[in-house]
Amino acid sequence: MTFKYRVYSTDKKIVEGTIEVASENMAEAALYRAGFQNILSLEEVATAGLDIEKLLPSLTGVKTRDIIDISNQLATLIQAGIPLLSALKLLGGQTAKKSMKKVCNGLAEEIQAGNSLSQALSKYPETFSNTYCQTIKASEQAGTMEIGLKQAAKYLEKRAKANQKIKRAMMYPTFVLLLAIGVVFLLISVALPPLITLFSSLDVQLPWMTSTLVATADFFTTNIVSVVGGLIVVVLIVIGLLRLESVKLARDRLLLRIPIISKIIIERSMSLFCQTASMLLQAGLRLPQIIDIVTHTTQNRVIRQAFTRVRERLVQGEGLSQPMSENPLFPPLQVEMIVVGEKTGAMDSTLSMLADFYEQEADRKIDSLISMIEPALTLVIGGLVIFIALSMITPLYSILKSMH
Repeated sequence: MTFKYRVYSTDKKIVEGTIEVASENMAEAALYRAGFQNILSLEEVATAGLDIEKLLPSLTGVKTRDIIDISNQLATLIQAGIPLLSALKLLGGQTAKKSMKKVCNGLAEEIQAGNSLSQALSKYPETFSNTYCQTIKASEQAGTMEIGLKQAAKYLEKRAKANQKIKRAMMYPTFVLLLAIGVVFLLISVALPPLITLFSSLDVQLPWMTSTLVATADFFTTNIVSVVGGLIVVVLIVIGLLRLESVKLARDRLLLRIPIISKIIIERSMSLFCQTASMLLQAGLRLPQIIDIVTHTTQNRVIRQAFTRVRERLVQGEGLSQPMSENPLFPPLQVEMIVVGEKTGAMDSTLSMLADFYEQEADRKIDSLISMIEPALTLVIGGLVIFIALSMITPLYSILKSMH
């Protein structure tokens, strides 16, 4: 961002200029460091034309892959003996992506202002998660920042691969569904109208299938504005309801009652918990703090409440396995493995093994779900296309038969 400033200098003069930084707070900090203690005005300069970065933040913003690469590169530079500030400036200078350059330069300014790396990272909550910041903070306190950066990068890599698997699995059903919608739309909007005109001119008795299809097509054609408006209203109402905490909680409870879906949600949540806890234990954080971090990163509110209750009893000295064993949401295998980890003192490695196991189990169930969705979707789409085809062909057959 570009900010225009007017300041009152120490030699009693008004100085004007512009400064390129990531935020208004950073602009103020930069001016203070430059010796301008009296800032008269500070405002962002509007950029001319279209700002692609603001219009398409998902395309131009910082991606998970960027954070993984920067983390690994920063760890390598620190391990090579390069000071943190110099390393950040070096990375900011060499990256070609504008959004990543801003982040690196902003982090460098924070470090130069006397803040730690974890404090600097916390100024970018949309880019660096709380889990990431806490890992770096623990590694700073232990004096092993390069190890913390590599652990955080490895953690992000695993989460990115898990999310990518789900996206790839959903691509084919989504493509088939969109293709079917396109085919049905073409049949109804292009092929059906000439046939309706033909049937009307010949004044023939239409089969029930054809009558139903024609009535449906006429309804949507005649009331297209009302239908689209109604759909928009329904979507807006649903979006508004889903913003209510009570509705979100009811939705999460419902999801945990659907047989296969509930297993996938629980196993992915447990995989995330085990992976995060393993990494943070290695970084030196205590279990209550780890559970607190996991609670804020868990998406399902019912599971989030379960982790909150586990944390409360953990603080009271009941351990981790005992409160988990009393809640059916936590799988028995996980509880037994945590018992072993508590007795052997190898909780981090135990949780790491559990994370891999539950990730594989969740992937297997996702594949099974997709394998069930695909034939069901094919049958529904095939049935719909056959219905439309028969609706158009049957009257033609009757007309040709009567002509003979």
